[in-house]
Formats: sequence, structure tokens, C-alpha cells
Amino acid sequence: MKVFSFIGLGNMGLEMVNHLINQKGVLVNIFDINKKTYNNFNQSNVIKLERIENLPKNTDYYFTMVPDGKILNKIVLGRNGIATKAKKGSIVIDCSSVDYTTTINISKNLKKKSIGFLDAPVSGGVAGAKNANLTIMVGGEKKEFIKLKKILELLGKNIIYVGKSGSGQIIKTCNNLMLGINMIGICEAYLLAENFGIDKKIFFDICSNASGSSWAMLNHLPIKGITLNSAANNNFKGGYAAKLIKKDLKIAQDLAKKSNTNSILGNKAKQLYIKLCDTANENLDYSSIINYLKKI
Repeated sequence: MKVFSFIGLGNMGLEMVNHLINQKGVLVNIFDINKKTYNNFNQSNVIKLERIENLPKNTDYYFTMVPDGKILNKIVLGRNGIATKAKKGSIVIDCSSVDYTTTINISKNLKKKSIGFLDAPVSGGVAGAKNANLTIMVGGEKKEFIKLKKILELLGKNIIYVGKSGSGQIIKTCNNLMLGINMIGICEAYLLAENFGIDKKIFFDICSNASGSSWAMLNHLPIKGITLNSAANNNFKGGYAAKLIKKDLKIAQDLAKKSNTNSILGNKAKQLYIKLCDTANENLDYSSIINYLKKI
């Protein structure tokens, strides 16, 4: 029997862990600080942990899906963290979007203890997590990637080995840099069309089938009542929180500075999301940036 421990049952983790639970011959330990999430699980092969220190030593694979690098570092390397109890040969798979420096530090520390580590951030949103068609970009030892690929295929359909440890997070940061910039562009374009009296559905019908279309437009349209999966339909509740894109854009700018890469639009997008989070509900979907752009 394979033993999994899954840490972090937010919007994404809650959907992802179910694909592991539904496999035969597995035991899945789950942990989240919000114990209300445990109400979603009544399967006999699920163990609900009250505290992080209760993580069992017989775990084969640890999955983490947490908001940021500080939390990840505490879970893995902190007091009573994974590194204090994981058995040799076990592997930690981090699916979070965190900073490169934290990833490299965790990888090096686990390697000293003969514990494997893959940075495996995901893309595809909650719908992708629910339907198991995420894109998963993986950094780390290739032999560990090969060992885990079949398991990762339970969570996504596009599993790509990027390279050495940290490579997965580099690609994810680049992806989210484009995502943040793109959403601002979508909002500006729509507001421009609206100010000239263009019907919102006509705007979408044309632009979603033209060269300006994108994943962000199709999945996070900042306009209410056009697409079924838009957070705008629910006053921007749920989805990909603005505070998370703010974090990712900050990570991107740190990497740009470290590598001497110009990131003019990325820096401007970061500033706009910082202002959005300072003046509105940072837990709303990142497409809520449209409301800030209307005001300035």
C-alpha cells in the first residue's frame, strides 16, 4: 500500500487530493489549518490530521499545496516538519507557486537527509484541478521525476520535466508573469470598448475568437454574465486570489533583478496589484483588477 500525505486543502488542493484518494490500494493523510475542509472527506482510506506534527513517518510521498514560500519552509524544514520525520527514499512534491530561493534551500536540505524533492507547480486553475487536466512543470532529479510521473498523471494531462531543482518554479513564475500582465490588458481593452458603447457580449464573441484571445479571457473573464466559469459572476469570489498574483509578480521581479532582465510591464503589473490589494479585498479573484482600473 502506498501512503500519501497531502498538505494544503485550499481551492486547488481540495480538488487535487481527491484524485489520489480515489486510487486503489492507497492511504491518504490530509492536513490543513482550516479543519472545515475535512467535511469534504468521508472515505475510509483518508486520515484527517489535527496537527502537522502528526504526519506519519511511513509516508512514501508528501504533496504540498500552500500559499507561499514562508509557509512551505515551515512545513518542510520547521520544527516537527516533514524533514524531521520523513523516511529515507521518500519524496516531497511541492505543487505550490513559491520563490526560487526557498525551493533550492529545501531541495538541498532534504537531499542531505536522503529525501527526494520535486518542485512541481501547476497551471490550469480550479477547473483543471477538478478535471485532472492540469499542466505540471517539474524540476528536480530526473530519476525521481520518472518514478513519480504515473502519480502526477493522476493530477494532470500535461506533465513536463523542465530540468534541475528550481526549474519548475522558474517556468511557473514566467507563466504567472504573463498571466498577470494579460489580465490587465484584457481589462483595459474591455473598458476602452465599453466607453465607446460596444456591447460586452459582442466584445467577447469577437475578441475570444480573434488574435487577442487567451486562457485568461476564456477562464477568468472580468465581465459578469458572459461565460459560466467567470468569477465576475459571483462578485469575484473564489478563483485565483489577487494576493497570490501579487506574490507571484513580486517573485518575478526578484528573479528579473537577479538575472538583470528587463521587466517593464511586469513591474507595472506588480504595482497595480499591490494597489488593488491595499485598497480592496485581496482574496477576490485577480480579475477584480478591473474594478481598480475603473477608479484610477
